Parts: sequence; C-alpha cells; structure tokens
Amino acid sequence: MSSKPKQLISGQDYSVSCDVEGSVPDTEIRWMQNNRPFTKAKIRTVNNSSIVTSVLSFQPSSEDDGTVLKCEGSNPRLQNSVLEDSVIMNVLYPPQVTLSLGSTLNPDDIKEGDDVYFECHIKANPREHRITWSHDGSPVTQNVTSGVIISTRSLVLQRVGRYHSGMYACSAANEQGESQSAPVSLRIHCKYPHYHHPH
Repeated sequence: MSSKPKQLISGQDYSVSCDVEGSVPDTEIRWMQNNRPFTKAKIRTVNNSSIVTSVLSFQPSSEDDGTVLKCEGSNPRLQNSVLEDSVIMNVLYPPQVTLSLGSTLNPDDIKEGDDVYFECHIKANPREHRITWSHDGSPVTQNVTSGVIISTRSLVLQRVGRYHSGMYACSAANEQGESQSAPVSLRIHCKYPHYHHPH
C-alpha cells in the first residue's frame, strides 16, 4: 500500500492505493477486510508497464474500526504467488449510545422506596470524555444527600419517589460529536394503596 492511513473519520471519502510490481498483465489484486472481500467500495485498476495499481475508494463507518484492511496481489497462473500488505483501520466516529434500566430490575415492578439504577452503554472512538444524564429533558446532577449518584457509566437513584417517574436519557461526547440515547421510561408504583374512607 503506497500510503497507509493513520486514522480515518467515519463518513468521509478516502482512497487507498495498492501497487503490485511485476507479473503483468496477469496480476490479480484483491482487497480483503478481516479476510473477507471488502465489498462496500469502488475499486479501479490502473496498468502502467511493470506496475499494476488498484485504488480502493470508500467511506469508513464505525463497524470498520479495528478491522484489518488487506491488499493481496497474485498471479493466478502461479500457485502460492500471493503477496500482501495490510493496515489496521483506526476509524474515528461519534459515540453510539444506548440506555437501559439496570439488568437486575423488573421495570414493571418498581415501587416507592426502591433503589433504581440505569446503565449507559457507549461505543466511541476516541473514548468519550463526557457523559450527561437527563430526566424529562432536564439535566440530572449528582446529589448524594438526595440519593442521586453518578458513576462512570451509571446513574443510581436511591429510595425513589413518585417524582422520579418519567423519561431518562444519557448523552456521550467525544471529539467527533455528541449523541443521546433513546429515552427509557421509569414508572414507579405507589407502595401503599390510598383508601378514601366514606364519611
């Protein structure tokens, strides 16, 4: 590969060239990603006397991050003539964020006085530098005395009351942007049914 990209930004256009010398005109050049054909790209081949150049044009996405991009040159008439060059793709992309209620909780059976926690799941490159939380669109801040505890990727609500009901979301930001999770609904049931005594 004539120039190996150090890092790629998702959604931008890139072209990577692979030069294979000798063996013209029988050279076959294949582009592979994690040892499977690299499909979502435009490939054009340029013949120039003793060098064949294959140019791969593509837009990387978050799924390509960490995968191996490989160029294989071979002469189909010669066995074991494969030569290869590869690069690990480092693709930068904005955070991908999903929020879930703590896995040990039953969302249909949360009562006043229970402890509740949310988990914010984040995939990001580079790693997120900020996580924020919201409740019905308003920011949630740490307040240990009132039982709101924020740790790395989780939000804990101790001894919840009815006023904790509503929609919760988490957001994460890195150098590529900021993304918010889809909201998750928290419903809190009354612990004791209220009876109206007839007068």
